[in-house]
Amino acid sequence: MTYDFFADEEDKISILNYLFEESDLQIFDLSSAYGEEVKEYKSIAEISSCFDLKNEKPHGTYFQLWSPKFKSPPLFQRVELNPKHCNGHTFRFTTGGWGLIQLYFGGIKDSTLKHSHIGHFNYKSALKWESINLQYGKVDLWDWQAIQKTSNHLKYLLDKKLAVRKIGTYGVLAGADLLEKRGIILR
Repeated sequence: MTYDFFADEEDKISILNYLFEESDLQIFDLSSAYGEEVKEYKSIAEISSCFDLKNEKPHGTYFQLWSPKFKSPPLFQRVELNPKHCNGHTFRFTTGGWGLIQLYFGGIKDSTLKHSHIGHFNYKSALKWESINLQYGKVDLWDWQAIQKTSNHLKYLLDKKLAVRKIGTYGVLAGADLLEKRGIILR
């Protein structure tokens, strides 16, 4: 399942508020900063202190969402880096797993708002990759019904409750709609 949408800073805070207050989803970095471990975020304040929810940055604002209902835990893997290409840093960590839900927040750059995204593997597509991506373990250890139910709730929130209109298949949330009316291009 994938769903793309446009969201301004306040829209993103509404989404995060739902995740923290009305779901059991835990929010992790997709990948850590150089030389650090993956962070789990417990509040909007924590996320706001680490990320600019308004502007597009070179490395973006990317999260992995996980619930205990999904059964299998996320996998935190150390990635070795070449210090010549990473300002002297030698490692970082990533968060992975077959049933994790990705949440990517786009931001504003050069008067353009980049779209945001949620998505995840389904059982069938994960199964195709299982023999290639061995570090994630067995696909059958995940509760795919729970994953699908959770992502359906997220998509419903975004598409039916927060979006005020669409551009093609992309939902336009209220704050992003106002940005466009003020001259920001939605892309």
